[in-house]
Amino acid sequence: MHAEAALVRDAWDRGLPRSILEPQERKNHRPRSRYRLVLRDAADVEAARALGIPAFAIPDSMVTMLGYPMRFPTLVVVPRGQRGAVVTDLPIVEFLSEAAVARPRLEDVLVAMLRFDILAARALVQRNLDLVDRAYLLKRIYQEDLEEQATRVRLQDFVPLPPKGEPLPRRALERATSANRPRGVLP
Repeated sequence: MHAEAALVRDAWDRGLPRSILEPQERKNHRPRSRYRLVLRDAADVEAARALGIPAFAIPDSMVTMLGYPMRFPTLVVVPRGQRGAVVTDLPIVEFLSEAAVARPRLEDVLVAMLRFDILAARALVQRNLDLVDRAYLLKRIYQEDLEEQATRVRLQDFVPLPPKGEPLPRRALERATSANRPRGVLP
């Protein structure tokens, strides 16, 4: 037995974009009202957000703008309960909190990076410490059960996080994060 997720069309939904909503097969002569969300790029994610579907994109340009230049395919963040309704070739980060996906903050981007690249997450926290709400970041780390990943990259240096697990050596972390600094004008 398995659980399935689908998007359901309400009676007042008119003119749904067929480019990102794929109808599912009909069952027992019932009208089609169940859809899967097809996301090919960040523009599709923005179109889904415009429809009120909780999802947000983290392109590599956003991470570069925050001070950690790197290249990766756009990350798509979706609520865990709706993961089955999303079809994409992009990397997906699942959040337990649907509210954090619907209204993402900087700290939610940092938590998503903890799931994708822990060294980048540490560098982003360190380089944007004056913009980070430390209490909210700590709350989100606990909500998403990421204490071990946060401890691994010593985020307890920035937030009051009790260590859980074995952290990486401080010197190796400093060497890894200091080697990747933005140069010149950011795009």
